[in-house]
Amino acid sequence: MKKLQAEIINNRLITGQYGDIRFGPWSFECSDRYSFVTLSDQCRNTRQVGDHWQLAEGDWALDYQTSRIDPATLRIRTTLSARRDGLLQDAVIRLIFDKPTIQTGEIAGRKYHHTDSDRYRLYPVRTVRLMGTDGTIISVTLDRYDGAGRFAPYMYLRDRGDHWIIHARLLPIAPVDHVWLRWANRFFTLSAPDWLAHLVWNFPGGKAVFWRLRERLGRRCPEIQAVPLNRLKSSQSLMLEVTCRFA
Repeated sequence: MKKLQAEIINNRLITGQYGDIRFGPWSFECSDRYSFVTLSDQCRNTRQVGDHWQLAEGDWALDYQTSRIDPATLRIRTTLSARRDGLLQDAVIRLIFDKPTIQTGEIAGRKYHHTDSDRYRLYPVRTVRLMGTDGTIISVTLDRYDGAGRFAPYMYLRDRGDHWIIHARLLPIAPVDHVWLRWANRFFTLSAPDWLAHLVWNFPGGKAVFWRLRERLGRRCPEIQAVPLNRLKSSQSLMLEVTCRFA
């Protein structure tokens, strides 16, 4: 009989296993135009003091909890609260699963094999599934969320390197406060002026073409895309609650 094993340290899942399926680390991420927060990798242009994070365009308090709620289920709950008015492009719960023992992934009624496409298959859905080679079904569900009236829930399924990556994600909704139109490569990042970014975004078809273009098309697409940001006022919060079930 398969058993769920999970190493949880400081409310973060570091590594886990269910039968032959290995997973972890799981994490939280958020970003503005100049800063990036992650609990499992390298942050960029941030300052952390305990649960408080200072970014270039905002100061935030993060509450992140991981728990095992039954023998085959894990839950992550996170709340990000604005300590002053600030901009965000997203808030994310990130789950990683090792590739070798996962046969297919499923989102929005479509099944995918791992081809290292690095595509963000992003949909306004509440469930993503992974099917193991041993018949295991992993169901990741976004059970609860609060976007403070400025962000809406999405999930994505991504096949990159030796992993499957699932995000439960809050993204800005219209009317957006800022649009970041950028082209990035390993040497530099070029950002369009705000007036030009908004002009492109509001031009007929502009949003449909450039909205998270690189993410949608994968690694073969140039690193160019338009990313909207919305402002949260001081004391407003974003909340995500995700459950991962193994069966």
